[in-house]
Amino acid sequence: MALLTLAGFMSLAAAQPPPAPSDPEIVVRAQQEQAIRAFVAAVAEAGRTGQLARWDREICPTIVGIEQSQADFMALRIGEVAASLDLRARISGCRTTMLVVVTNDAAGLATHFARTWPITLRTDGRARLNLFAATSRPVRWISVTDLGGGALPNSRLTQATDPHFRAMIVIVDARQLAGFGLGELSDYVAMVALANPRLAATRQQESILSMFDRPRPEGGRFILTGNDRSYLEGLYRTDPHLSAQAQRGSIERHMGRDASH
Repeated sequence: MALLTLAGFMSLAAAQPPPAPSDPEIVVRAQQEQAIRAFVAAVAEAGRTGQLARWDREICPTIVGIEQSQADFMALRIGEVAASLDLRARISGCRTTMLVVVTNDAAGLATHFARTWPITLRTDGRARLNLFAATSRPVRWISVTDLGGGALPNSRLTQATDPHFRAMIVIVDARQLAGFGLGELSDYVAMVALANPRLAATRQQESILSMFDRPRPEGGRFILTGNDRSYLEGLYRTDPHLSAQAQRGSIERHMGRDASH
């Protein structure tokens, strides 16, 4: 009798049609997952090891080219965002690892840097260095990466390297800042300096990275978005020895959990 009942239940279950693709909840979830994948793909920049680098434990930002009170404000803001990622930010008494330069001659400085600092040719690659020098965007950045290492890979998803940033320079074109406040610029610089996103990436609307490419939001002020914060948290929580593909997947899952709460 129990077997007949079970068989009948299984037949009934098999006869039930699958959920309709137009189910609102399924559609919303699929759209959300697609949006997260697009966001991560647009932002994540894999280095020459095929992994996503990040800062290791500590940063030491220095901001030049603006008034000292403004520089202190920006450094403090970068430090606040870094602290949320369990990074220590030292404002003084340390060797600069994150240099932010605000200048009226961004192109000239970037070109001079590209010619004078050949160390970046061995780390970030000539193509990235050329893009850094050639871009006309209001903010440009490039990093020097330490490949790290020590852990042996145990699957196709892991690598022996653990890349992290050794230094970064961010150049801000002061001539393109009209209409933007110091707080907005500080949040933008914090995002690029901590995430090292792709310089040539399509700017995602749900990110402060699109600040220079779209009208002001309803609140009237550009800030780090929920996606920005979730991406940063996912980046700094993922296993540093994973491949870029696996790291992206880990970040996507983290962002997906954040979005569902």
